[in-house]
Amino acid sequence: MDDAPTLLLQPGQTAFRSFNPNSPHTFLPKPQAGQHVSKFEANRLLVPGDGVKDLNNRFSGPSYNANIPASGGFYSVLQQQALVNEATHYSGRVAAWALSGRCVLKIRLMRSLLVAELSPHNPRGRRFLRELGADTWDRMIDVEDCSVARGIGLAIAESGFLRGLSVQTVRESERSDAERGDNLVLFSAPGQPISGVFIEEASYFGRTYAPEVFPVSFP
Repeated sequence: MDDAPTLLLQPGQTAFRSFNPNSPHTFLPKPQAGQHVSKFEANRLLVPGDGVKDLNNRFSGPSYNANIPASGGFYSVLQQQALVNEATHYSGRVAAWALSGRCVLKIRLMRSLLVAELSPHNPRGRRFLRELGADTWDRMIDVEDCSVARGIGLAIAESGFLRGLSVQTVRESERSDAERGDNLVLFSAPGQPISGVFIEEASYFGRTYAPEVFPVSFP
């Protein structure tokens, strides 16, 4: 992975993650108006749920090869349109209501992070993947089969100098294919939290267009 194109994310860069706050695996109850979300509880979500467990995530999880370590992946987005595109795909709702019932965490980087840049915005990304195999790009973005994508992700996680990868979401936009946005996947050892980031805000989307926004802080 030494030749992979890279993106240096700067301190203060924001990312966003959507999840179901009522799921037992990602439980984060909405506080009362004027209160805050517990940072202690929110920080639990910085521990990826996969690693040795296979959650069918595209770039992370077990490798099923004893010579390739498993890796946990924290999935977020760099642009809000990617958040909507992902939520629209999984919810089956129109974009305006795709986040209803979801919570969105606003995450900020505390220090610089170097990640692999495999989005189509970077022509070196396609060239790098083409050197791995003529059809590697198409196989990496295959919406049905994530085996090649996971192999790439686990290699990046094991590189020793790359913290994750930036890649365009495979979920289509209702408005334009040019508005898909990019996913940011950060890696950690199984069961360990993602480091170098903090959760700043939690936005709860209900039956109104505007979410309820709460700061995330310790008591």
